[in-house]
Amino acid sequence: MALTNLSHRRTHNLLLISKLLNQRDHASPFTLVLDTLEQTAKPLVREYLRRSRLSKTSTIFLAFETFVKPRDVDHFVTCYDEGKSPERIAREVMELLARSGSKRHLIIVDSLTTLASISTNPASRLNLTAFLSSLLQPPQQARGPQQAQDQLQISLVAVHHTDIPLPSSPGSTSTSYLPSPLSLLSYLATTIITVHSLPILLAEQAARAKSLVAPAYGLAEETEGVLVGFKPKSTLKLEERGIVLELEHRRKSGRGVLEWYFLPRTTKAQQPSSGPQAFREIITLLDDHPLFRKPKEDENVDQQLSGMTFELGLTERQRLEREGVVLPYFDAQKAGGGGEGGRILYDMGVEDDFDEEEDEI
Repeated sequence: MALTNLSHRRTHNLLLISKLLNQRDHASPFTLVLDTLEQTAKPLVREYLRRSRLSKTSTIFLAFETFVKPRDVDHFVTCYDEGKSPERIAREVMELLARSGSKRHLIIVDSLTTLASISTNPASRLNLTAFLSSLLQPPQQARGPQQAQDQLQISLVAVHHTDIPLPSSPGSTSTSYLPSPLSLLSYLATTIITVHSLPILLAEQAARAKSLVAPAYGLAEETEGVLVGFKPKSTLKLEERGIVLELEHRRKSGRGVLEWYFLPRTTKAQQPSSGPQAFREIITLLDDHPLFRKPKEDENVDQQLSGMTFELGLTERQRLEREGVVLPYFDAQKAGGGGEGGRILYDMGVEDDFDEEEDEI
């Protein structure tokens, strides 16, 4: 990739991830975060909460598997109580939104696995789409004239564990053709963030460099009794440690943006609560990580090619069009086979001068 393209990506995609994490301009109403046992989404959720505190955004945390109120959470709603229906949870959220004086709200769901499991049973009559939509609707009651004039901005960030199997729905013709909860959530989400483990990606990169099969960890090992893989010992520096984010953002125009980011691991001492340093952007492109950065010789070649007025590479569309062109010698080979020798195929045009005497010779 040319150096100019990397600079363009760095400028625009870093601005995009900053808008998404800071919830500016209501960039993503519904963000779906996918994690596994190998890499949990808790560091990303803590980053959402830290930025919400700095931007003075009211946060509502729906706890399906969290028992202690996290840091920087304004309202903590316990959802693991037995007999607490999704309708009651939605009513509590609406009451909190109505009483809050803030204009911007962030609702975080620590796990959608419980609701997804319930929705697979037709007897529960839980519509996962309707429940998530109800959380994004502003309250209609107890709003003054100024609040009615200024529309509330509500964003939803939900975590889904992809490696937890969901119960299969009872065999019936009415539910056999319904999409899976993960497919439904992926369709509804305006932004999908998949978290990856940095040591696993480094191990896969080292295997590809030696033309070896990439190692498997955890459930991918398919070893009985293994849930979390034993990763290689980390030799990374403190500033090189963190998690990797795979972002898929869908703009209003329908154009999608795909990018990989690196979120460094920061301690409480490294996270100032106030001052200019608290607003400093810490997330970077994965290509800027020291262990994923391209060698110097590759960058020099890209820099030399970036000054040219033409592009040497081919796009996917250009490659398909080139493969679809049938060259003339293919027709000559198909006409009489290889025994007739070479022939010249020429179709005369209107402007050609036909000489009958020369043709007779």
